[in-house]
Amino acid sequence: MIVHQNLDTMTTENNFIKIIRKAVGVPIMLGAFTVLSQSWILYLLIFNMGYAIACYPKLVKGFNKIRSKKWPALIVFFLSSFALMAQDYSVQVDAFKQSFFEKNTAKLKPHLSSELKFDPIPIANTPAIMENIVSQLPKLNNMTILESEKGKAKVKYDFEGLGESVSHVFFDDAGKITRIEFVENLIEKEMEAQQKMKERVQLPTFGELAKKHLPTKVEFASMDGLIVDGNLYDIGQDQPVILLCHQAGFNRLEYLDIAPRLNALGYNCMAIDQRSGGVFAGKPNKTFQRAKEKGLATNYLDAQQDMKAAINFLYKKYHKKIIIWGSSYSSSLVLLEAAGNEKVKASISFSPGDYFGKKVESLATIFKKINKPFFVTSSKEEATTLSSLVGNTRLKKNQIQFIPKSDGFHGSKVLWTGQKGAEEYWNALTTFLVDINPKDK
Repeated sequence: MIVHQNLDTMTTENNFIKIIRKAVGVPIMLGAFTVLSQSWILYLLIFNMGYAIACYPKLVKGFNKIRSKKWPALIVFFLSSFALMAQDYSVQVDAFKQSFFEKNTAKLKPHLSSELKFDPIPIANTPAIMENIVSQLPKLNNMTILESEKGKAKVKYDFEGLGESVSHVFFDDAGKITRIEFVENLIEKEMEAQQKMKERVQLPTFGELAKKHLPTKVEFASMDGLIVDGNLYDIGQDQPVILLCHQAGFNRLEYLDIAPRLNALGYNCMAIDQRSGGVFAGKPNKTFQRAKEKGLATNYLDAQQDMKAAINFLYKKYHKKIIIWGSSYSSSLVLLEAAGNEKVKASISFSPGDYFGKKVESLATIFKKINKPFFVTSSKEEATTLSSLVGNTRLKKNQIQFIPKSDGFHGSKVLWTGQKGAEEYWNALTTFLVDINPKDK
């Protein structure tokens, strides 16, 4: 009797209450669409909540009709709702995201299963691995759930300098993380890199050719006045000139056995210490040290002014346009200079990439702007990504992407004496240098 009275009251409620319910419920239903791209489960929960508010009397009538005959269906409905809620892993993934922002795993630890491990590394090392991953990787731009189902979520990662990637995170019935494919992939790549490290020459060699072509130490002011150190390998005023720029964490000694070989081929060279670098081959990067002492920034892009100053130094000394050569991050800066610096004749880039995030245009755009000869190359593994940046447009004369037959290595170190596959690169590079006829002023 009481139930029927309540239903009568609900069905005869005044229009004002109906308007209020719809005014609250309908916006909630519409608002559910804003989270659809992030989580369809969250979308269903919000949409159904709005629908329940807007259509409450109809729902009550519906439940009243089936309460005596179909109550098992209600139980299944509520259990299914809880199951759907368990498949919304946004809380766990958000904790993972925050761990990268905060550079520690404090918020992530409660969501990690005690069974989480990364083969073949012992499970006891899992906490240390996770701590290293979140603290050592570059800046995380964003992490989002693309889709999820019971036991796993497909997650999109976007790291500065690494670009975007997609992989799965797996969960147990309690919602604890049991596998992270992203971390597994990083470990696999690191193990492959370590194996390659054992196979490759670790340092350039000071051999007979280097003894024959000894450099002169030079200093010059960068665009902001910081003193830059360099090794000048001079063989004559009339010879073409190459500026050599090192990769991250390195210094001018990256070219210890490369510059003498270029001398022997007939090129003046200068290898410099950029302010973005470090200790290499047992020697400090003096430009980097000075920048730190003065409190100057030493990020990749900060080194571009050192390269500009080096181009100016060589142009003034030799009175001719300069061939600029870069390794890893500096190979991308070389391409930026080639696109806009009239004192640059041609460019040589070993392992360029979009290392600067959104701070500069993508190399995919820069390549289209370069009207000068260029030689770009990389390891075989990096070649596909580099090809996508070079683009499908027809390259102009003497614009070359060299893809090695050997595995190769990252950066200019692939040319070091005794390096596996080095001669393959040297042959291609020498052909390029001959073709661009650098002796023309």
